[in-house]
Amino acid sequence: MKGKGKISTFQFFSILFVCRMIAFFTFIITDRSEFSPENRSMLFLPYIVLGLLASVPALIIIGKKENGTVFDLTNRLSPKVTKLVSVIFAAAALWSAAVSITRFDLFMSTVMYPETELFAFILLMLAAAILIAHSGLETAGRMSVIIISTIGVSLAFVVITTVNHFKYTNLSPPLLNGVLPLIKSGFSSVTRTSELAALLVFAPKVNGSIKKGVAVWLLLLGIIISALFTLILGVTGEYGERQMFQLYALTVLSKIGVIERLDALICAIWVLCSLTRLAFYLYTSELFFEGGFKIKSRTPVFIAFSFIILAAYTCLSRSVTFFSKVLSFGINETVFTLIIIILPIIILIADRIKQRYNKSASKSLI
Repeated sequence: MKGKGKISTFQFFSILFVCRMIAFFTFIITDRSEFSPENRSMLFLPYIVLGLLASVPALIIIGKKENGTVFDLTNRLSPKVTKLVSVIFAAAALWSAAVSITRFDLFMSTVMYPETELFAFILLMLAAAILIAHSGLETAGRMSVIIISTIGVSLAFVVITTVNHFKYTNLSPPLLNGVLPLIKSGFSSVTRTSELAALLVFAPKVNGSIKKGVAVWLLLLGIIISALFTLILGVTGEYGERQMFQLYALTVLSKIGVIERLDALICAIWVLCSLTRLAFYLYTSELFFEGGFKIKSRTPVFIAFSFIILAAYTCLSRSVTFFSKVLSFGINETVFTLIIIILPIIILIADRIKQRYNKSASKSLI
């Protein structure tokens, strides 16, 4: 995705939307105490608020300079700082890619094709992701716009064909245990929106201001996710709560007339979403790495990073239990907080201190 041209803000947020939706589709609820069913209908409230707050440091950074990036600030601090930040951000993007492809593998191997070895298919996905990443950012942008259309049609079909089974008795009053569980659920959902890190480096590659689209993107995501969670709970009830992949459980129930069990077709759409997300994170990791190091050819970097993703995936995909246990240590939350909040804030503070020091030093010379 390193083309010479740029993409529109709509295409950019289309990519981010596709990436976040597949994360939602393959989401595994492993700790129901922190993600209580009764609060899911209101999840959009803390999700939007916390998401906007988390994006503030990145928005301030790119606002320091028109179409700026985080490396505009680190370069003013020190080349060593730039290299360190580059490696940390690239590693975080690779981690997100590995987690994403592992979730996809676990979904396919436990629901669609139980006990099927998918390693060869994952290799093909990685190869395809390299090709997409290498072909240019415009390719991913055009793909995402088309994919969003198919997502909209498929979700509309699911909603229309299952809403008549919706029972309000399956829902519980929200905030039964206070506001704190809702806030925790919102924070947990926001930390799975690692696409916010893209704000730090993508501004020069997007026509228009991406700052204006962040709020709209988060608002749409929050409302859609909350609405789908409410529909899932209202339609599937306790049955849905026992399912590992709840949105898939809802798609299985979709049928109209002679058209039944379109879950396989819908899953094909999610395969494209997974491929787009993998290519996007592969490209993002290379872009972060390129910010701190001179790269003559990007192809070896893409290949090397793909092997890193493959190695992490091999370790994580042993079983759903192992994968859930690894994530239960709060790795995603830690990575998100470090990359999206802590590091950008530290960089902003360091840059402010450096500027003040330079001003005072210049005054002393007068």
